[in-house]
Order: sequence, then C-alpha cells, then structure tokens
Amino acid sequence: MIPIALALLMSDTTPAKDTLSDLSKILSEVSKRSSIVVVPTYEKVSIATDPKIVDDLVDPLRKMGFASLVSDVPVIYQMGIPASHLGVLKGLLSAGAEAPKAGFKEVTIPQTAVKDNLITFETKAGEAIKVSTLMNLDLPKKIMVSPYYTFENGGDFPLAMSAKNMVPAEFVRALTRGLSGKLVIEEKSYTISFDATSFRSNMAKILTVAQKGVDEGRTPSGINVQYSGGSYSDYQEYQDAAQPAHSSSKASLTSALTLLGKSISTMNDKLLEQTFAYKGTSTRLSLATFTSLQEFAINYLKSASTPPSGQSGTSVQRQQPGRPSSNLAGLVNRVDPQNPGRLVITTDFRVSLELNIMQRGGQQGGRPQPAEAANTITVQVL
Repeated sequence: MIPIALALLMSDTTPAKDTLSDLSKILSEVSKRSSIVVVPTYEKVSIATDPKIVDDLVDPLRKMGFASLVSDVPVIYQMGIPASHLGVLKGLLSAGAEAPKAGFKEVTIPQTAVKDNLITFETKAGEAIKVSTLMNLDLPKKIMVSPYYTFENGGDFPLAMSAKNMVPAEFVRALTRGLSGKLVIEEKSYTISFDATSFRSNMAKILTVAQKGVDEGRTPSGINVQYSGGSYSDYQEYQDAAQPAHSSSKASLTSALTLLGKSISTMNDKLLEQTFAYKGTSTRLSLATFTSLQEFAINYLKSASTPPSGQSGTSVQRQQPGRPSSNLAGLVNRVDPQNPGRLVITTDFRVSLELNIMQRGGQQGGRPQPAEAANTITVQVL
C-alpha cells in the first residue's frame, strides 16, 4: 500500500469539524490506497466534488498555493508553521492567525488497530489524532517525534487517516513528508525530527507575509505565553533585562524583520533545532563570531533611532544605567569593535541586541578603553 500524505499551509480560516476525516476518506477512496491528512493550522479545505482521480483533488489545492510532490507517493505538503509557533510575529500576520482552534475530538489509534505489523484505522467525522500519541503505538520500531511537533501538547498537527493494512514504514514516511520533517530510521525506532532546511524555507515565506503586515500598519504581538523546558532560566534572565521593543515605525520593523531573517539564515542546522524545536529557549549569537550580522544590527539601530524632540538646536536626553536612549544610532560608534556583544533570538522570535559599550574618557594606547560588563546595554528589537 502506498500512502498519500497531505499537509496544508498556514491559514486564517477555521475548518468544519469533519474536514480532515472527510478529505482523508475521499483520498483513500479515489486512490484506492491508505491516506493521511495533516493540517497544522486547522485550515478549511474545499474538497472537489465527485473526484475521479487523485489529481482532481490535488490540482485545486495547488491552485490555492499549496506545494506538491507527485511521484510514487503523491504529497501536498506544509509550507508554513502552526500559529502557536509564531510568537511575536503573529500580530504582523492577518488577524485570522489569532483565531481559536477548531474543536476536534482528539482520538488515539488503539492498539487493536495494529495487527501483524499492519495499521488499519479510520478517523470519523470531527476526529483528529495528536501526532504525539503515535509514540505510544506498539510497533516493532517505535515512532518518535521531535518536540517541535508537540508545542501545544501535541495539538498543533492534528492528523486524520483512512488506512487499511498500512505498512508502518509507509505510514511514517508519508507523515514525515506531511510534517515537512526529516526521517531518521534506526534499528528500534523511526524518528521524525526537525528539518532545518524546511524551517528556513517556511520562515522565509512567513517573513514575506509579515513584511506585508508591516506595510499595512500591523505591529508585533505581545508575549503572554508561559514557557517551560529549554533554557528557561536563561530566557527569563534575558526577559528581565530587556525593555519594550524599539521597533515602532515601518522602517524599524522592516529592519527588525531583515535582522531576524538574516539570523535564521546564518544559524546552522543544529543551532536552529536547538532554538526553535524546544519552547522557552534563547540563543545568544556573538557578533564577534557572526560578523555578517553586524551590518544588519547597525542598520536596525539607525532605522529605530528617533531624533530628539524639543526646541531647534537643542538636545535633551535622559538615560537610565544599562538602558539605551532613543537615539540608537548614537550607539554605533560607542560599541566595542573587538567585542560588540550578542544578538539574542528566542523560540518565539523575540530578538534583542546586548551591546558592549566602550568606557567614556581615558585612552589606552590612543584607543578608547574596552567595554566592561557594567557597560552592556540591551536593545529590544522584536
């Protein structure tokens, strides 16, 4: 049996309760094969009426912008990330991204559905399976999934299926494609892991949409999420030190998104996984090491800088210790060139700059004295 995996894009709409199961059942009937439907953001899908072949179902979805791979295993796959992963970017996307999740009835694949190492199970109307529950299936090779797919206790990637005598290996391969994941096959397990390449591609599209939101006057979301796991204490320390984001104008938000995008493209696969596959994680990138980020950080400081207000020809500024003034562009020449500081990026796409400021006054060998720990200030970007 060759499965069909279907993973749909990020959307603003909420599906009818039976959308997932209806689609998986029709896919199975038309293809005469087992089928899987994974909808990471609960999108409502218009199912073609009276489809005769798989293309009758697939082609309309392609026209809606969904990517596809048609080979031995026809797949339409995810090109976005679930709304619960979007963090501060959510406010820059369409308002529908904030819509409540559909009320699917969560079910599990019972152990009785596995017989002779074959899976036979069909979700009913309004039902969906949590991806995380697949790890409990009694199979010769256990199914393991990355924490990336279980952010909201496994509810981010609801799964519907219509399978009869489905080989576990085919099931896992189809599911991996649907999740835009990476499959690692070991002696005793199938592991669906975070795929950095897919994440970069998905985030590039998300940031394009976010930029349109900036152009339309939207602003980033506030953070009201309780974090657990990951480097929580480190992240909390950063939260306490950070101030409200300076990005308030379209120019500064554009520079902030550019800095975020450049950071994601610069980070290697392992670092991306460590940062974005686990909730409550913060990662510090040394600007002395990630030198390509320095230009984008400087551009942000300039674009987020607001000119001092008051009578012409005057400048009045009040600055608290450890806090930058509104004239962020003025920091550029005060940053220690040998040790500029760090860019901090978190799971929820918050970005800040921890900048090392050179000591005022005094010279050592004709050069300004290097920065000390007490002269590090934090600029909240997003």
